[in-house]
Amino acid sequence: MNRFLGVVLLFAFAVARAHAQASPTGSITGSVVDPNNAPVPEADVTARNEDTLATRMLKTDLAGRFYLPSLPIGMYTLRIEKPGFAGVMVSRFLLSVGEESVHEIQLRVSSVKDEVSVVEKPLAVDAATATSGVALGYDRIEEAPASNRNYLNFVLLAPGVASSSGSNAQLSTTAVRNPLVDSGFTFGGIRGRNNSITIDGLDNRDETTGANRVAIGFEMVQEFRVSATSVGAELGGSAGGVVNMVTRSGTNVWHGDVTLFGQNEALNARKPEVSAAAKPEFRRYQPGASVNGPMRKDRSFVSAALEYERESTEEWSGPNGVEAINRALQAPFFSGAGVRSIARGLYSAGVRGLDFSGKINHQIDNKDALTLRYAYSRGRLLNDVQGPDNFSDRSAFGSSLTSDHALAADWLRVSSPTLLNDFRSQFAQRDMNVSPNAIGPMLEIPGVATMGESYRLNSGRTERHFQAVDSVEFVKGIHRVNAGVDVHLVRLDADLRNRYAGIFIFPTLAEFQLGRPDVAIQAFGNPQTQLTTLPVGIWLQDHMQLARGLRLEAGVRFERQRMPSGFPSSSDNAAPRLGLAWSPGGKASTVFRAAFGLFYDRYPLAFLNDAAQKNGRTGIEQYLAGGDAVRAFAMTRGATLPSPLAGVAPGAYVVSSNFPSTYARKAAIGLEHGFGPSSTLTIEASQVRGIHLPRTQNIAVSIPPRYQLENTAVSSYRGVAVSFNRRLSKELAILLGYDISRTNDDGSDFDEQPMIPLNTRLDWSRSRQDQFQRLVFSSLFELPAEELKFLPEKYRDYFEGIGIAPIITVGSGRPINALATSDVLRTGAYPITARPFGLPRNPFRSPQTFSMDLRVMKTVDILEHRAKLQFGAESFNLTNHTNVLRVSPYFAAGSDRLSTYGDIVESLPGRQVQLVFHLEY
Repeated sequence: MNRFLGVVLLFAFAVARAHAQASPTGSITGSVVDPNNAPVPEADVTARNEDTLATRMLKTDLAGRFYLPSLPIGMYTLRIEKPGFAGVMVSRFLLSVGEESVHEIQLRVSSVKDEVSVVEKPLAVDAATATSGVALGYDRIEEAPASNRNYLNFVLLAPGVASSSGSNAQLSTTAVRNPLVDSGFTFGGIRGRNNSITIDGLDNRDETTGANRVAIGFEMVQEFRVSATSVGAELGGSAGGVVNMVTRSGTNVWHGDVTLFGQNEALNARKPEVSAAAKPEFRRYQPGASVNGPMRKDRSFVSAALEYERESTEEWSGPNGVEAINRALQAPFFSGAGVRSIARGLYSAGVRGLDFSGKINHQIDNKDALTLRYAYSRGRLLNDVQGPDNFSDRSAFGSSLTSDHALAADWLRVSSPTLLNDFRSQFAQRDMNVSPNAIGPMLEIPGVATMGESYRLNSGRTERHFQAVDSVEFVKGIHRVNAGVDVHLVRLDADLRNRYAGIFIFPTLAEFQLGRPDVAIQAFGNPQTQLTTLPVGIWLQDHMQLARGLRLEAGVRFERQRMPSGFPSSSDNAAPRLGLAWSPGGKASTVFRAAFGLFYDRYPLAFLNDAAQKNGRTGIEQYLAGGDAVRAFAMTRGATLPSPLAGVAPGAYVVSSNFPSTYARKAAIGLEHGFGPSSTLTIEASQVRGIHLPRTQNIAVSIPPRYQLENTAVSSYRGVAVSFNRRLSKELAILLGYDISRTNDDGSDFDEQPMIPLNTRLDWSRSRQDQFQRLVFSSLFELPAEELKFLPEKYRDYFEGIGIAPIITVGSGRPINALATSDVLRTGAYPITARPFGLPRNPFRSPQTFSMDLRVMKTVDILEHRAKLQFGAESFNLTNHTNVLRVSPYFAAGSDRLSTYGDIVESLPGRQVQLVFHLEY
């Protein structure tokens, strides 16, 4: 392994920059021909960034081709000149992140040296890439309704994506509401833990759970690209989709803004599960400010943004059978319990959050550019960190405190028009602490109530990241060869007290009243762990223009992950990638695409932690059933066991000797047609197979359990995505996406054990990530006041400058499992996986979802168009439709079906109204 690392580090200094959709840049390519369509060699090509006036120049090759890679995204003009021909100027066009803007230029003969022809903007079709993606940013997100100002919520506007299953809704920008929160979205049916989230080309994924790390405020987000099936070989470390965000850079003009967003419960509707007489308190304030401009004109630029979040709310404590439970808790046999009474009603909660980010860009000379960025975010969630999927008392919730730092640097060197080098690096640290609202064992009556310390809500961890990425791009003839290396050291110092306080499971309320648990679980030993892992990726790719309008991408990526002590080393994974883009006749108005690739992923550290913590040496987990569970409860009177119960063999977690890396096999075909420089229609069919997905199962089959961490789960996705995209033009932007798909799997997360150990075929069914149909429409337009002829002219001015931005989302229901209320099969599985009455896994569906968000803003120009004031309101879930987030999955207790099955445990917020003030200068 040391020799391998030495080769990797040597290679890191020998290679350089590769442009693709994981890069924070874009590129401009094309060809130049004369009036007879013959190539024009040695023509001068100049691309100029209109914000910074930075230029990049080169000459066309013998075939009249040109290629300008690794350009900062933004507004550009393109100029082509050649003696004997009239010059050509391509008017201002937007270069998006990950985009390859294609230009086919025809020069006309002219003897006048200074004559210049201005041509239209290029077509909106990205004719050079083998897979589709969508770029979101600028007014598309700045002017759209956003309840918590989190740019990741806009990922769900893209085609081919759906929200991940579970309580992972991004309800706060900075605060974490679930100890195992993932990214919040799924691509191709792959779990939400397996997506790539990058900022300025560097990783921003929480290695413990797969969530986003440092929060970047809205005003610092320039643009981000969302793609489900990109086949660039530089993409690695994730089996799911890619969210590639670029932070805002400074310009030659000082500008910025001041914002204030506010909500009050007086304008909001309550959630349907809240049955309190009074409307819950809900007050949110989000002030922010940003500044952007030159430190030295044309050379050095700075941008910075600061945003604060304060929310005071009342959340719902919704257990059933409160009176009967409270009577039982007063009995002597519950005298040791950590909770003495529960309540059904409202309780105080809140959020306090802050995020800051700053960035400096410096152009040293025509060859070298440096970037330095620092980002910090801190979020505290009070009393509302989520517990199990059950009707929970406030005691089963918790609080969280999360802080993130990220310091990143980039050095781009343009050695020549055909050779570029890019070195990026970062140090990042995440600190997260989750504290329970109650101390003592968790008492659970599935389908009725959960109370006490929820089993994952007492934890603390520090995750440190050291990452370096070096890459090169070399252009020669029809070939654009790029190669690179990505080295990413991650260290986790954790104290995750999963099940250390104990769990008592009562199948029915009657058994609870008698103090007779059916199952008891508790971990013992040292909960502190240290895990260090080193993922390394090396790639090589050739992007070839085989003929006019025909491009081929072929590459391979090699992955290796050095594992923590005690875990088998990951495989040496070779991931081939292949993509084709064909524009018939060389015209860029229509492009046909096909792509195939393997995508290897890393191991979630939360998955590995159980085997490091409860391995039978430093710690154990004792699983008690039937009489043993009753005996443990009677001994402690409902308290945490001080030591393992005598006479019962302990259980432990082990790691499979066959521990391959998770990967996805993706294939996609599609076409995209452009309608002028603004609009495109895209259709893409894809098939994704998730292979070696993490899972835990009891290989002893019976009790005492021997839990094995293994990568044996699989998933299958087939879907078609159709989208219409109109960039902002003539004050109108539209993004319409429709997806139809089917996702099956035999395990939707690493802690979902099979119902029958070693017989996972019984669990193959619809995945929790499955959403059969999904339609999303978003738009931005300005009210045409001059067309309101029915109004007197003096009133039309009131409607001038009114912008309207709707977002409409319609989706099919999600699969719901049907579970027994205890581990009746005695497989040792928790969370429970036993199903009654021979029911298949995930047999039913929740109701369909519907949401309409709307922003209406009035813009007033002030200071002679140097500044503008915006004010207005935005509403979320305007129609107050009930959108279910979690329901009770407990179907039956013994032979009795539960009346609470499918009832709402948690829904997304009802109608909310937010007032907006925005001063931009």
